[in-house]
Amino acid sequence: MRTFLSTYTIRINDQRGVNNPRKQTPNYCQLSLFNGNTDFYNVILECLQELKTRNTNDQYNTYMKVAELYANDRSISGVIESGSYGVSSNLLDVETDSITHKRKENEADVLPFYFLFYLPKETNEGVLILQRTGKSGIRTIFGNFLKKHFSKKYRGFLLEINTLVSKQLIQQILDKGTIKKLRCVKYDAPTDLVDGLDEGHQEIPMNMEIVLSGNKIPFMKKIKNFFNDSNHSIKGLIEIRDYNFDYDTVKVEVEIDGNMRTFDLYCLYKIKNYYDISDQITMNADVQTTFESIQEVAKNYLTKIIEELYP
Repeated sequence: MRTFLSTYTIRINDQRGVNNPRKQTPNYCQLSLFNGNTDFYNVILECLQELKTRNTNDQYNTYMKVAELYANDRSISGVIESGSYGVSSNLLDVETDSITHKRKENEADVLPFYFLFYLPKETNEGVLILQRTGKSGIRTIFGNFLKKHFSKKYRGFLLEINTLVSKQLIQQILDKGTIKKLRCVKYDAPTDLVDGLDEGHQEIPMNMEIVLSGNKIPFMKKIKNFFNDSNHSIKGLIEIRDYNFDYDTVKVEVEIDGNMRTFDLYCLYKIKNYYDISDQITMNADVQTTFESIQEVAKNYLTKIIEELYP
């Protein structure tokens, strides 16, 4: 099973006195003094220490507890054990096709997940790195736990955890991968349900796409220029004169290491960032990642992120 690292940014938004947060420009605080005298580093450390002494069970029947915890030089790392429960099931030996154990409703299928916080002083942005094993991860349950714990203790402040994807990372993927398609998308393009009627007819909203094949159109240079140009515009990326097609966004389909990735150039912040480290880590006797190996890989990865975020 493949092992990945996912990266996120951590910010604190001061919403005290804000009537409508949705229309208000975020007021991000310095992490080390977010309310004037409190260091967010200590807040996170205390929260994780509390989670180490007791487990937490949420309304979605998910178990979570800190198994290992280390803190040093504005970094906090460790292992969180998490899994779901609430449904009884049979555990099978797939080689013999026989039942080896019947799992009860209160038994959780627990997996270990590595985490690493980097919360520098005098900045309003930190970094969180989380392990993902196959399709399993702790982004949602862990993120919700931190947000709930923080907002309960510090009212008026909102903890934000957002996916961290840099333009440099996307360029690296484009360089290593093979662009298969460009999909020019027009959202909510109406089409007449009944043709030939001047009034009283219905229109059905739908999405329209024009797909450009990667082996027919040499657009790699234009894609690179899109990232290099600070005033880049999706509208100027591709011209489709024959159809007079006014699209809203362009989606790039890239094949890398046998896997397909799709990037919406209008919504780069929604891109999922999974860094495959399967070939860089070692496994223990239980076929689980050793802490020492993933810690080394994650810290090297963090160094690259720091160089880009805080040059």
